[in-house]
Amino acid sequence: MITAKNLTFSYPGQSPILKNLNISLPDGTYVALTGPNGSGKTTLALLIKGLLTPSAGTLSIDGLSPVDESTRFEIMKRVGLVFQNPENTIVTTTVETELAFGLENLGVPIEEMKERVDEALERFNLEEYRHTNPTNLSGGEKQRLALASVMIMKPSCLILDEPTALLDIPSRNVLLASVKEAVSEGATVIHITQFSFEAILADRLIVLDYSGVRHDGAPDEIIAVTSDLRTGGMELISSINDKNEPVVTAHQTAEPSVIVKEKEKTPKPDEPAAVIFEDVSFSYNKGTPFEKCALENIRLTFSGASSTVILGSSGSGKTTLLEIAAGVTKPTSGRISLNGGHVRAMAFQLPEDQMFGDTLESYIGFGPGNLGVKDRELDEVISEALSTVGLEPDKYRSRDPYNLSGGEKRRAALAGVLAMKPDVLVLDEPTAGLDRIGMDTVITFLKKYLEDGGTLIFSTHDFEVAGCLADYAVVLDDGYVETDGMLFEVLKNSPWLRSLND
Repeated sequence: MITAKNLTFSYPGQSPILKNLNISLPDGTYVALTGPNGSGKTTLALLIKGLLTPSAGTLSIDGLSPVDESTRFEIMKRVGLVFQNPENTIVTTTVETELAFGLENLGVPIEEMKERVDEALERFNLEEYRHTNPTNLSGGEKQRLALASVMIMKPSCLILDEPTALLDIPSRNVLLASVKEAVSEGATVIHITQFSFEAILADRLIVLDYSGVRHDGAPDEIIAVTSDLRTGGMELISSINDKNEPVVTAHQTAEPSVIVKEKEKTPKPDEPAAVIFEDVSFSYNKGTPFEKCALENIRLTFSGASSTVILGSSGSGKTTLLEIAAGVTKPTSGRISLNGGHVRAMAFQLPEDQMFGDTLESYIGFGPGNLGVKDRELDEVISEALSTVGLEPDKYRSRDPYNLSGGEKRRAALAGVLAMKPDVLVLDEPTAGLDRIGMDTVITFLKKYLEDGGTLIFSTHDFEVAGCLADYAVVLDDGYVETDGMLFEVLKNSPWLRSLND
C-alpha cells in the first residue's frame, strides 16, 4: 500500500510542485499517471522511491516511511524506478553486467543470477548486445536495458517514468507485456505516460495538474472527457492476445492521404538541396572487436526549405544519421555536401546531453553569443526563444536547467538551438515526453520555422508528429535506406511500416 497524506514538496527557491497531495494505491494496482509537464509526476516518483524527502505531509510504502533512514534501504529494494533518461542508471561497461549489477546488490545466488540475466536478454531483445558497452546503444536500446535492469530485480512496486518515449512499436509492446506480467504477479505499477492508448490499459488513471489531482478513476471515463493525453498517431485501442498480454495496434488514426492533407505547406520540388549524403557510412568502435556498423552507403538529398522525417526501429541508425547531418559526427567514409554556408543546429534525443550552465539564460545565450549577438539584442533573442517554446521568460530565465521537468528540459533544449536561428535544424525525437500542449507548441513553431524558409530534418516514433510536419520521409532499416520519398508515398510503400500493421 502506498499512501500520501497532504504530501508537499518544493525544490530550493521555488513554489511547491506538489501541494497537499492525497492518494492511496492498494497493492497490485496498475495506475496510469498523467498531467502537464511540470505538474509533479516525476517528483512524486522520486519521493516514492526515497530519492527525495517531502517538505511536508506524510508518505508511506507498505507502512514504511522514506523519511526514516532505518527503513529507506528497504523501500529502495521494494520500489523499482525506470527513469525518463535511461543514461542516469548506467553504471557498468557491458549490457550483461548492467543487468547483473542490481542482483549482486540483492545477494542473488550466482546460478539464479545467470538464469535471470539470460531471460532478460531474450525478453527485451538484447541478446546480441550482451558484451556491448551500454553507452554505445541507441536511445531506444538504452531504454529497454534500463527497464530490464529494474524488472530483473522483481520489485513489489514498479514505477515507469515515460518508459516508451524513445521506443518503437514492437519494443513498446514488449514493455507493456512485461508490465502486465508484473501486475499479474502482484506488483503495484505506476506508469507515467502522455499517451491515451497506454493509459487505457491501466486499472486506474490519475491526472495531476498544478493544483493537485484533477481526475482519478476509470481510464476510459477520464479519457472521454479530458484533452490532456496524446494519441501518437495511433488508434485508441489496445487488445489482449492469447497469452493475456496487451498489444497496442499500430494503425495510423487515418489514411495517409488524410494525415498529409492536414498540412498547410506543400513541398517545393524546385528548392535547391541543403544537405547531401554521398555514400556515407559510419561504424562505432572502428577497428576494434566491438566494431558495429550503424550506417552503410547512405545516399540522400535533403531539400532546402522543406521537412524530412527519419523513421525506423530503435537501433536502425536514425540518431547517427542526424548527428552526421548536423556536423556533430563525422562519417567513417563518404562525404556530406552543404549548399552554401548554412548554420546547422541540433537538439539531441536526451536534453541533458546538450544543456549546461547555472541558468537557462546562460545556456540559451551561449550559442548566439558565440555568433556575435551582443547585450540587449542577446536578451531579446533569449526571451524570444523561451517564448517560442512556451516557457515564460520572466519565470524561466533564471531557472536551473537541471531542475526542470523532463518536458520543460526538452523545450528548453529546443530554445537553445532556435536562438541561433539556424538554416538547417536537426531534431532527434523533438516531442518525446511532451504533454499535449507542449507538443502542439513545438509543432506550431516548427511550422512557422518552415514557412520562413528553414530546413528541418527530424526523427520520431510518433506518426501524428510526422504527419503534421514532414514533406518527405526516410525509413532506415539496420543502417540502410529502406524507403525514401514523399511522406504520402513512403507511408503507403514502406515494408517496415506495413509490418507494424500486421
